[in-house]
Amino acid sequence: MRKNRTTGYSPTNSHLRFRRIVTGVAAVVVIGLVAGAFALGRASTGETDTPQAQPVAARMEHGIPVPTRHSVAGAATAAINFQVAGFRVAAGTVDGSAAASTLLASDADEGARQALEAPTADDDQLAETRTTFAPLSTVVVAYGDDRAEIQVWGVAATSSQANPVPGGMATWGRSTITVMWDGRQWRVDTMSYERGPWPVRADERLVDSEGDFGFRFRELTDTGWSYVPEP
Repeated sequence: MRKNRTTGYSPTNSHLRFRRIVTGVAAVVVIGLVAGAFALGRASTGETDTPQAQPVAARMEHGIPVPTRHSVAGAATAAINFQVAGFRVAAGTVDGSAAASTLLASDADEGARQALEAPTADDDQLAETRTTFAPLSTVVVAYGDDRAEIQVWGVAATSSQANPVPGGMATWGRSTITVMWDGRQWRVDTMSYERGPWPVRADERLVDSEGDFGFRFRELTDTGWSYVPEP
């Protein structure tokens, strides 16, 4: 496995519950992390100077995009969407067994398997909580034709109606994910997690959340898969 230079990606307007749950090839390359700017499998409606920048239609299994691009960008996308899948499983919107069969290697470690464990909360409890994971920085630490190591740093925004007034909080953390190429797709082999780092609010740090998060209970629940375009 050869080492690569790394480039983090930070969107201009960045607004987890983390479960125990870019990079360049011969040069530093900024990977545009597109999450929510377009639905996976749909081309951008705007014109682009480089056709390679357009998303390629992804094969879906059980509502999960299958990471079939054998490239640096494909490996990065696989790692990011594994994290997204973990949160969807935790929310009860994606089946954990189906996600595991689609994304995990046969000998995946315990950390990777725990990320796709089914939620223990009942349906009523799940209906009162919304958690969305936003990947803000992706670094390909190393890449080879059959193995890649990716670090994903991001935030999970959680809103809850368990109290009379909806409350919200943010959890920051970074996961290191190893993906293996099985001849047809990338599969997650290992995953480890560490908390932080935590950015300070631009205005001030508050202990309690501010504002009304009720809008989150009207949000779409089938968005959020990521796509890292080819350089």
